[in-house]
Amino acid sequence: MRERKEETNYIDSKPPTFIVGNWGSMDEIAPIIPKKPPWKYIVPAVVFFLILSSIALIELWESGEFDYVFSDCENMNWPDDPFQAAVYSFIAEYELQNYGTAVGCFHDEYDDLAYEAVALELEDNWASDNSALEYAQAWVDLNSEGYGQQPFNLTEVFKINEGGLGWSDGGSGNNPTQDCDTEQLESEVSSNVSNFVIQANPNPNQSGMGCFTKYVDVYGLGIYAESGLRDDQVLHAASVLAELLDNDEDGEVDDSVLLSRLQNVSAMIPMFDYDDSPGYRDFEENYHGQGVGAVLFAEEVDPTQTGHWGSDATVEEIMHTINHRGHANIYSDAFGFQPDSSLLTSAMDEARGGQFIDHPSTYPEDAWYHYDDETCDYECMAIEYIYWAQVSNMGILNDTATCDGIANEWEPCSRDLLESMDVQVFALITDEQYLIPQIAPDGIYFPNLD
Repeated sequence: MRERKEETNYIDSKPPTFIVGNWGSMDEIAPIIPKKPPWKYIVPAVVFFLILSSIALIELWESGEFDYVFSDCENMNWPDDPFQAAVYSFIAEYELQNYGTAVGCFHDEYDDLAYEAVALELEDNWASDNSALEYAQAWVDLNSEGYGQQPFNLTEVFKINEGGLGWSDGGSGNNPTQDCDTEQLESEVSSNVSNFVIQANPNPNQSGMGCFTKYVDVYGLGIYAESGLRDDQVLHAASVLAELLDNDEDGEVDDSVLLSRLQNVSAMIPMFDYDDSPGYRDFEENYHGQGVGAVLFAEEVDPTQTGHWGSDATVEEIMHTINHRGHANIYSDAFGFQPDSSLLTSAMDEARGGQFIDHPSTYPEDAWYHYDDETCDYECMAIEYIYWAQVSNMGILNDTATCDGIANEWEPCSRDLLESMDVQVFALITDEQYLIPQIAPDGIYFPNLD
């Protein structure tokens, strides 16, 4: 609740005291008022301001930026259930963001306002320190029964990954503002690395997904790529994802709980032509799902050097997605990213020479993990830490050039060094109960189905 400022009781207040003395001339007490306003200066300034304002408004209108501000309340689709509709109004406004002032639309247009207080409570108490979807889901799980309702999955009921429930005139809530790249590049190397097949984008109308032209299904998870990615690059990413999920390549995912979690959040690997490409801008502005942990750009995907530091970021970014969207949730006591939350962060605090919530100016001399990106917060540090540990354990970093190149961030670059220097994290990632992949991907996935 916002505090209301106390009003001053001017009736009981003492009147101001004036000192009577030698009054100066009227010109000294009050500013001189010109006899005629300086219209010759004011009018041109006002006209100039109006012209500039009109031009800016026209540009905004043509760009579609006003589409979500001045939303057409009458055409919004709503859940039939009034309780769900109240929750949806909050989600549409603060999570999906392309439905304008949806809470106001709910008040003005929805027939049954029995649960209007739900929408207002969600709006008033959201602290904006986490996503609106996560906050609302937690609220629904905790408070639904108090309203005589059952908890429900907001992502599924509200079709979050499709941009929401859309509009009665056929719109999806998607508001792409960019033209997509259409240039197709030929593969530089053979694509005989897996039995995967590149298909057309199955979800071009979902919010933020319109610029993807290539798609590969990997155990129900999606590789989505812009047109500028070569086919061999797309298939390379698909193979690496499959190898990390089915590390023994027997045709079955090693951890079924992990796979279910990733499928439930519609985990995906987006691949873009370049940083700030039309597809990247559309995705960044309009995707509101919960399935992305990292992205890949064409220049950092090299199918001939799988996982090689400085050449191919595919292993790293896919690991980030699996760990962030999967392991940190299903095994939070082991892999949670928050301070003092897990075995992982306990190990990281030791590796960094202390628990540094904020980035330290310098690391202690005995630290072996000293990531120096000041924009990387504690959670980011944990995500990077488990990646370094995994690829060290797999042997991907174990060559002199790589070890020297990463020494400013990470020292135990081989499995033997990791086992001796970072006992805690080595024990964690090799603990068989968590089924963490141990074998380095090679970008070739042909499972043995015998």
